[in-house]
Amino acid sequence: MKKKENPDNMLDKIVLVATLYYKNKLSQQEIAKKLSISRPWVSKLLSRAEDLGIVKIEINSPVTGNSQLEEALKEKYGLSYAGVISTKDQNRDYVAQAAADYFISQLKPKDIVGVGWGNAVSRFIKELHPISFPDVQTVPLAGSFGESFEALPTYNTLQLANTIGGTAKMLHIPAFCSSKEEYETLISNEHTRQILNLGEHADILLMGLGSFESTILTCYNILNDQEIAELKAAHAIGDVALQFLTREGETVETEATKHLIKADIFKAAKNARVSIGVADGLHKVQIIDVALNLKLVNSFFTDEETALALV
Repeated sequence: MKKKENPDNMLDKIVLVATLYYKNKLSQQEIAKKLSISRPWVSKLLSRAEDLGIVKIEINSPVTGNSQLEEALKEKYGLSYAGVISTKDQNRDYVAQAAADYFISQLKPKDIVGVGWGNAVSRFIKELHPISFPDVQTVPLAGSFGESFEALPTYNTLQLANTIGGTAKMLHIPAFCSSKEEYETLISNEHTRQILNLGEHADILLMGLGSFESTILTCYNILNDQEIAELKAAHAIGDVALQFLTREGETVETEATKHLIKADIFKAAKNARVSIGVADGLHKVQIIDVALNLKLVNSFFTDEETALALV
């Protein structure tokens, strides 16, 4: 006997289909392909959305955005898309959900997705609905570090590939090299160069933005107190995909960050069709502002409080 779908999961799917159709302007056939369901089933879900009052003239999604703040962010930073979520619910991560829905609307067959790490990226992946894109590749934007799953770029790369039905390209080497010799040996490896090159030419980038107050690098002691002190002494305020930056947007290099196995995020952002940044919290306002001004992100998702501080 066929197992009945969880009512909450069904409601989530109805909202997702309605969002893709009415808000992101995808056709029913495109939605069917993205979600690996039939076109008649898409039509039925859209009809159900009307029956439930989710769709009237516009989508009545549980995720409430602030259009004025979204437009203000787009105008200030030249963003292609901004999502400012005013809805707050301890049981749902609406910022990550909005970013996940947008990602699905932008994903195309044969895309390469460059994957970052950290809490924001993990939250994003958890909010994704399983779809089938077997010809999409996911690649890490750096080597590995730390012991926590969310701190491992390769883990997030694999998790994303599993969720979207794609193929993960792995990089099983450390991001932080202990010596110049180790760095030169690893960076000269053909597989390493191939993966980093894929990241630098990805169609879509998915990244969190790290401040020293909350970055994975400090929370899990990947960088010790002395190394953090050296970065701060060089006026670094945080990092984007291991590129440490000052408040003025200048790059920072210290002894600890001199030999990093990572993609060039400036090159990657320039080549990407879509670069998605997910970050919220007042402690991240400075690094967000720098990342957006440097055009490292063109599609940004945050909460209302953070957006107000930015504009």
